[in-house]
Amino acid sequence: KLVDEHQFDLILLDIMMPDMNGFDVCLKLKSSEKTKNIPIIFLSGKDSSSDIEQAYESGGIDYVVKPFITIELITKVNSYVRLKQLEDKFDKL
Repeated sequence: KLVDEHQFDLILLDIMMPDMNGFDVCLKLKSSEKTKNIPIIFLSGKDSSSDIEQAYESGGIDYVVKPFITIELITKVNSYVRLKQLEDKFDKL
């Protein structure tokens, strides 16, 4: 619902959520023309290789395990937001 009302440069997404898991949310976002280019970073306490692999396969651009190192997360977020903004600018040319 929020992606219909707002424009996002990045989404932080957990795997474990009440109604739908993060993998399904990511697949849904990536299948929509409006949201397919929004970078998604998974932020989760699940650290198995199968969970990480599924996050990338569903369309995630990165995966950060909780508890996370704050500077690492901030650095990744800033990098992906800058990349998204450059892609958006390039697409308008």
